Amino acid sequence: MGFYYGSGDSKGPNKGNEGGDGGFKETLLIIWVVMRVIAPPIGILLGVVIGIFALFWLFTIAPILGLAVIVLIIGGLVARGIWEAKHPPELR
Repeated sequence: MGFYYGSGDSKGPNKGNEGGDGGFKETLLIIWVVMRVIAPPIGILLGVVIGIFALFWLFTIAPILGLAVIVLIIGGLVARGIWEAKHPPELR
């Protein structure tokens, strides 16, 4: 290993306390940032999967309930489209 890091006394590429290993706070900060980035997509994915299972469950109880939920979803999308058409974004 002396070929890579020099001979004998050195402690490797990080000699002394020149930015050596990260501490506990830095590790927690990195974990926090990564979780904040991946939490919304994972939450959306879980929500969609749970919604699909709930829809199938409603179809097993009564087909009219499953159809009612689908009609509500489509109605909500149409209502949002109409609202967006009536309130276009301001372009400057």
